[in-house]
Amino acid sequence: MESKWRGPIGASILALIIYGVWHVTAWNEWVSDIILPAPDEVAVAFFQTLSEGFFYSHLWITTQEVLIGFAIGVIIGFGLGAMLGSSLLAREVAYPFVVAFQGLPKIVLAPVFITAFGFGMTSKVVMAAVISFFPLLVNTESGIATVDADAVKLMRSLNASKRDIFFRLALPHSLPSIFAGLKAALTFALVGAIVGEFVGAGRGLGYLLDTYSYQLQVPRVWAVTTVLALMGVILFLAIDILDRKIVFWRPSARDTQATL
Repeated sequence: MESKWRGPIGASILALIIYGVWHVTAWNEWVSDIILPAPDEVAVAFFQTLSEGFFYSHLWITTQEVLIGFAIGVIIGFGLGAMLGSSLLAREVAYPFVVAFQGLPKIVLAPVFITAFGFGMTSKVVMAAVISFFPLLVNTESGIATVDADAVKLMRSLNASKRDIFFRLALPHSLPSIFAGLKAALTFALVGAIVGEFVGAGRGLGYLLDTYSYQLQVPRVWAVTTVLALMGVILFLAIDILDRKIVFWRPSARDTQATL
């Protein structure tokens, strides 16, 4: 079997296995349908949800919250990460506070943000940004801090400025790590937006999940969950494609594995 087909074929087989186990579990009522409805019911609810016009307004609200929060988180995470990675003093002074903030369960901040910014989109954007910035901060800091010291000395010997060293050496060296942080940050931004909508919102996919759960429309809950999963996959793949285009010099996972 050609290596390029192994992944898609394997994923298709795994999907069929998951479907089969899910179907058998629901058919034999091993799990209550209040918790896990049959896959056919979820499929019907999924297409019914997509056919309803109001759904797309909720989808658009959540998409905006995720993307705007992600953008703000990227700016904060990259900025702080570049600062900490470039300065040992800044790392030693600020990093413990950054880690302490990350260790704080973000769900406890959601009511604070709702109180401060209201039930509209702003509080969800802030929640998404707060949750998503840390992975990029850590990866950016790690990538910049691990630049080869001899390479830095060489550029200094060529009268390179700090700006040149950063943009011509440190940043390219850090790009693989930065894109790994971007992928994690985007996932966290989606989580942050949904958490914010759970706590208090009148629109968005999190609001729909909360409403359908309260009404015990469990197939609809799973349908919206499926939409969120697809949304996460699409956004992740978009970052992955950008990663492959920009960090073109990095060997692929298949090439790396072949050398082991």
